[in-house]
Amino acid sequence: MCSLEKREERDQRYLEAFEEITRLLWQCKEKYGLTAEENHSQTIRFKYLLEKMTTERRLLEEVSLPCRLILEHFSTFMSKPDHTVGFRLGLLEVGRGVLNDFSIDEWGNIHLIIGNISLGWRDQDYQYLFYPDKVILRSYDRSKPEIHIFFNFAFKYSKLLPEFCEVPTDEKTLYWHPDLLECPEE
Repeated sequence: MCSLEKREERDQRYLEAFEEITRLLWQCKEKYGLTAEENHSQTIRFKYLLEKMTTERRLLEEVSLPCRLILEHFSTFMSKPDHTVGFRLGLLEVGRGVLNDFSIDEWGNIHLIIGNISLGWRDQDYQYLFYPDKVILRSYDRSKPEIHIFFNFAFKYSKLLPEFCEVPTDEKTLYWHPDLLECPEE
């Protein structure tokens, strides 16, 4: 059974909470003049908090459902050293590393921080091929190389499939592996 309604209701609550937190951060920024020392370490960390709230809102509002599934799945093992991520960009294959963070910038630009490498793409420019332990990002512009993202924490372990049961039929999903076809029951 698809839990789309449950996800949408929860998303709305989180979205409202993230918006409230963002408003409070902006109020504090103005009230306490927190931009006065632009290069101060605390100013940098405060700016990071604002950027994190923006990423959280964009995750719920701006990226495609397949991209969101990938990022939500990655969130379940982010910063855990026993779960690694690797990627291949065209012919360039990079080793594996811990996924430290991700961000979503303007226009749906996604950045994964794997070890000390940043891997980025624009959600609108790609379609997604889903496999149990990897995702392939294929650009609409065939001159751009494919991006292969490998991970050792398979989709079936994250328990997200019931919430994202419409991903296999989404227009941005180019392929959905048969092992993932049946969303497990809650």
